[in-house]
Order: sequence, then structure tokens, then C-alpha cells
Amino acid sequence: MASVGARAFSFSRTRWGASSHRYVRDKRPRALVVERQSEYAIDYDLMFNKFGFRSLFTTIPGEAGRAVSEDEDIAVVLIDADTVDLRRCLTVLQRMRPLKLIVVAGPDAEIDEEYPCDVRLVRKPLVIRELEKEVAYL
Repeated sequence: MASVGARAFSFSRTRWGASSHRYVRDKRPRALVVERQSEYAIDYDLMFNKFGFRSLFTTIPGEAGRAVSEDEDIAVVLIDADTVDLRRCLTVLQRMRPLKLIVVAGPDAEIDEEYPCDVRLVRKPLVIRELEKEVAYL
């Protein structure tokens, strides 16, 4: 099975599906978003862009691990626990270099309070201002 890998995608920098800066190397730090068809994807991208990060998106923990190991510019990882397996993501990412992790989860999601690493938890329904506060504190 072929792997797609992390997708560099920015809603804020896209016009009709084509990036306006596709030939310029972006030197901003990167934020990796691990989610699968979340309704908040555009909000995540816009928020990280506001704080000076370029967003990368993956859909499974293995892709997230590969992206972190191949890209030294990834500084923050946001995991949408409602759309991907949180435990597996944390297991993969704890083997990597130290990262700042944010977990977004719905109110009915069962999440252990004991994490293998330092994690900030934000509950849905998501108020973007609360998520922005967590990113600002990183």
C-alpha cells in the first residue's frame, strides 16, 4: 500500500486549489495536525497561520511519526482525538524528539488523564479563542 505522507496545505494561502507561494521555501515553524475529515480543519489551519506556523496535515499516527522524523521544523502537534486513535498517536510521538502536543476532543470522548508526555487538552465544542490561548502558551 502506498503512503501519501504529510500534506502541506494552507487554506489561507490557497486560491482555487493552487498555492500562491509554491516555489518559495517557507521558513516558518510547522504545526502538524493529525485529523481525519474534521469540521475544524480550516480553523486549525487559520489559527496556526495567525501564530506564525505553517500547517501540515496527516490522517494516521504512522504518517505523523514519519513527518516528525523527516521534518525538523515541526514544533507543535495537534491531535483531533475524535477522528484518530489518540493512544496510538501518543505512543508513536513519544518515541520521537520532544514536541509540544495539543489534544482536541469532544465532551464524550474517553481520555485518560495520564499521558506519556506533556499534553494540553482542549474540549469540544471548540471555542477557537481557547485553542489560541493554548497555542500562545506553548
